[in-house]
Order: sequence, then C-alpha cells, then structure tokens
Amino acid sequence: MLFNHRIIDTFLRENEITVAILDGLDNEGFYIPDKRTIILKSELTKQEQIKVLLHELGHIFNDDRVIGSYNDYFTPRSKMESKANEFMIRELLQDYISTTDTEPHEINCVSFLEREKLPMALEDSVQRIIMTGKLKV
Repeated sequence: MLFNHRIIDTFLRENEITVAILDGLDNEGFYIPDKRTIILKSELTKQEQIKVLLHELGHIFNDDRVIGSYNDYFTPRSKMESKANEFMIRELLQDYISTTDTEPHEINCVSFLEREKLPMALEDSVQRIIMTGKLKV
C-alpha cells in the first residue's frame, strides 16, 4: 500500500488516479481532472499527505454536486472546500475510532483535532459529523 489508508489506496487504484509529488508548490495539493492526477507538495509529511489526499478525494466525490464554478465564485468554492474538509474529517474520525477503540460519542473533539494536527476552527465540523451518527463502530 502506498499510503496505507483503507480508502485512499483502494480508490486511487480502482479509479486509476495517479499521485505526483512535486517541489515548489504554493498549495499543499490539488486535483487535475483531465489528467486524473492528484499533485502533492513534496514538503508534506506522510500524515499531511494523507490529509491532503483525503481532502482532494472529497473534492472528487462532492464537487459535481455543487452548482457554480470553483474558480469564478466565492459561494460555490466555499461549499466545495467545506464538503472536501468534511469528507477528510469523516475518514480521519473513522480511522480514529478503529485505532483507539473509541465510541463516536466518547470522542473529545479538541483531542482529536490536536492528534490530527488540524485547526481548531474545524471543531464545529467534527461535532456535526459525530452528531449525525454516520460513523461506523
């Protein structure tokens, strides 16, 4: 397994998506649909690569459900980024549950964010995902 993550490796292989790691990027990562390629910044740690890949997969899974242009309008871009972050957080929470043997309702959002090195600004998103009851135990 390249990234040793249950969703990432399977999805990349099954959908023939390539991952390229490049120097000197301004962004941590992005997806090029025409090339079926996710580009990652070379300076990222393995943990950061997984978070960025999950975020980019969130775009692949969700962007076509948002009306509007990512590049031309703030509102669709904001919605697309939010959905990509929620996908990433949901997958990280799922891994957290399976590796810590924790029930979803027992998760301390701040501890989870600190462990994953995610910004505290995502605490509401973490709480919302936990409250939906869609996490598998």
